[in-house]
Amino acid sequence: MFDLAGITSLATVFLIVFILSLYFKSFAKIILAALILRILLLIINNNFFYLPDGNMDGLTFEFFAWEWSQDGFINVFKHYHGPNTYFLSFLLAIPYSLLGRSYIMAQSFTILFGVINILLVCLIARKLWNNKIALNAGWFAAFFPSAASYSVLFMRETYIAFFLLLAFFHIINFFEHKNLKSFLFVLLSFIGASFFHLGSIFGLIAFLGVLGFMYIKLLLKKLYYGKVDLNNLLVIIVVFFILQSSGLKIPNEYLDLDRSRVKVINTKLNGDAAYPEWAKINSNIEYLYKAPTRMVYFILSPFPWDIKSLKHIVGLFDSLFYFFLTFLIFRNLKNIKNDQALITILIILLSYLFVFGLGVGNFGTAIRHRVKFAFWMILLAAPLIPKLVLFKEKIIKNKK
Repeated sequence: MFDLAGITSLATVFLIVFILSLYFKSFAKIILAALILRILLLIINNNFFYLPDGNMDGLTFEFFAWEWSQDGFINVFKHYHGPNTYFLSFLLAIPYSLLGRSYIMAQSFTILFGVINILLVCLIARKLWNNKIALNAGWFAAFFPSAASYSVLFMRETYIAFFLLLAFFHIINFFEHKNLKSFLFVLLSFIGASFFHLGSIFGLIAFLGVLGFMYIKLLLKKLYYGKVDLNNLLVIIVVFFILQSSGLKIPNEYLDLDRSRVKVINTKLNGDAAYPEWAKINSNIEYLYKAPTRMVYFILSPFPWDIKSLKHIVGLFDSLFYFFLTFLIFRNLKNIKNDQALITILIILLSYLFVFGLGVGNFGTAIRHRVKFAFWMILLAAPLIPKLVLFKEKIIKNKK
């Protein structure tokens, strides 16, 4: 069902994307196609049948936004509590308090960020490789099924992906220029993602860990030759100061290895989409050797033997795309290892897979969470992504 605020929002999104297409002419077709696909999915979700997860958390986030907006614009800010699960609801409550309730308006915001994510993939791929590779990566990202689906629903994944792509971009800049500006933008990008999901802060912790290790290695190397590099020493001090600061403490829910945490993890292995029984963690020592298996299940499940009902076929279809990207990343490891920024990004990605692999216990939830990292995987695999041909050019032979 359409409403004035919803139609106006969609029209505004179309205008913004059209302007972007004029400015970024190389990627105009990609972002316009991405927008059209998402609008079609919006129509399907709202009028015919729900997309996967279309009748779940997104509706809850929107409901809280509407409820909080009832007391007026000023009172909305009482519901700001910093990074938490319902930060997205707080953001939507602001326009709701001014313009009224419109679920299509909420979806329009997500669609806009979803299309901007595609543009960021193109720009980052071009920065890393070249325009041809950027086009291949952009088309692949635009039609990536779960990314397209979740960028229609009012859920956190698209917004988290946006900030993670900004972090990816600024990590590249940091290793190119080694300047404070890029470093600060990396910090702000990860912190921005953590406002929507606190687990996103692990990317920043992994980045600082890699940075600290790298500069300690440089410092020791120079000390070996009798030199003292004060700049390296200063970076190390700053990195460890940030890691120790209260604002970036690792959330206890991820590192508390007591029985209560083990119980919470195992509780998530329920339902017909749950990981196998042997994936349960029954002691702290099992974290060590079951974590890698759960990482694999998080990014690649469901496997054919996990299919128990017809609805699981959607998950299997989604997992094929991650199998494909994982395969391409392995093939591209040589290029990745030769680039300081890309190896750092791969380490951060693996740290995310470790954390979410432990925190997620069924592939239904995994499908939703791993879409946050789909664009990172596309960028790491970009040089090997095949060209997507939508229309074959007809060759007309001249008859004599």
